[in-house]
Amino acid sequence: MTPLPPPRNSPSPPALRNTLDFFLFERLNALGWNMPLRTFAQLCAFGYALVLPLLLAGSLFGFGVLRKVVQLPPVVIGAAFLLVHLYAGGAYLLREAFSRRRHSVSGSPNEGFFRALDIRARDVFLVYCLARIAVFYGALLTLDTAFLVVYRGALGQGALGLLCVPLALFTLTLAVSARMASHAGSTPSAGLKTVGALGVACVMAGFFTGRFLGALPAGNAPGTAFQATPSVAADQPLMLVITSGTTSALLFVAAGVYVIHHYRSLDRASFAIRPTRRPTTALPMDFRPRRLPLLPVVHRQFTTSRTYPLVRRMYLALLMAGLLLVGVRASETGRPPLAGMERPLTRVAVILCFVMLLGCVELLLATCGPTALGPQFRFAWENMLSQRNISVSAVLYYTAHVLTLTSGVAAAAWLASGTLLWQLPFLGVSVLSATLIAESLTTAPKRLVDGTSTPGVFVACVSIGLALPSLAGCYAQSPLPRLLTALYCVCLLGGGITCIGRRIRTLPLRSAM
Repeated sequence: MTPLPPPRNSPSPPALRNTLDFFLFERLNALGWNMPLRTFAQLCAFGYALVLPLLLAGSLFGFGVLRKVVQLPPVVIGAAFLLVHLYAGGAYLLREAFSRRRHSVSGSPNEGFFRALDIRARDVFLVYCLARIAVFYGALLTLDTAFLVVYRGALGQGALGLLCVPLALFTLTLAVSARMASHAGSTPSAGLKTVGALGVACVMAGFFTGRFLGALPAGNAPGTAFQATPSVAADQPLMLVITSGTTSALLFVAAGVYVIHHYRSLDRASFAIRPTRRPTTALPMDFRPRRLPLLPVVHRQFTTSRTYPLVRRMYLALLMAGLLLVGVRASETGRPPLAGMERPLTRVAVILCFVMLLGCVELLLATCGPTALGPQFRFAWENMLSQRNISVSAVLYYTAHVLTLTSGVAAAAWLASGTLLWQLPFLGVSVLSATLIAESLTTAPKRLVDGTSTPGVFVACVSIGLALPSLAGCYAQSPLPRLLTALYCVCLLGGGITCIGRRIRTLPLRSAM
């Protein structure tokens, strides 16, 4: 009898292939398609291979038509190239740093699954972070190739040096992603450092934008080609290419070293079990003997809710827009970029601020409004706290958020046009007070099981109707309607405080189960 051969130990698939299969399975499950995983992988590879040639052909055609239609000086072409990359790379970098993508490796919802399968954090970084960043900048590099092929005559022989710009942005974005992947938790100091770095980047972007706007030739008739000004020297395009290429090469090397450092540190503690920084149970709400005792309670309720990140991103966007405009004002031009357009900018700013206020106030009151915190307010009143102090504490906290938002919009409008829209804070307080009054008029306020509240159609209609006079007054150009808006705002604010106090004393507490 012939003995059977010993079984061969077939090696298990590597962790990188397991990670790639899981990534493809997530995408296939999200699309809802019914096909084998390998077929879907081949389809994705074929799609990427087909898109790049089509993108290159379309870009060559589009840039060729643009060159025939609009004739620009070489220095403006080079500055526009750098400016577009500055904004495109900056926007993608913001998305990597502040969206859910920052938790693709560290803090991933699948972290326990990866740990159980012994998948390294390095493999997850390659599949979830490096692949998507490479796809974006591969498409951007394809567009740059077409652009430089079309405008190579205007930019000179050193035009290929501009290809270092997308490569440097790719390495910089990869460095930020590697930094996020190698640090499990985000501390407040790290968050402040990130916001500070983004603020500096926005100021620099605004500065270069102002320089670019100042370099644009003026006084050209519509339909004619741009004419270079006498101040534009013949060697400026070459100097621009050399400077940008050298800076991008240095940035590429520095960011590459940073990527290698954090990439190597990923295996030191791949998906290690770390203690949580935030307690899982809610903190006890203590009412301290102060003049405004409920401010810490309302603040803690809002900052631990799921709507807080949305409002925080709104504030961050306003801050970055303001810093961008500060950079524009700090450039050589020194004048507002939208000077002479005060009237249309005022109308746009008022409408935009009104829409943002409606969304912000709804998110704010849904988690820490008088309906959501009705039991806490009632408990404080039954423990011998004045209803006026409770109402004023809550309204002051709501007003602080509203004034922050409206002041940011007013500051951005002033930096853009030089016009100070002092009526916007009154519009914000009017929208807040109108919503508080409308919410207090409902006979059966709905408080959901998770502690939040939903306003309903009646509250939305009444709040918008009460806030329309303030919107009309802020929209007017004469100062008298704006002064009447301020007076109307004070009346609405007093009414909102009174309605919260009345709800604490009289309205029953009900829950939608």
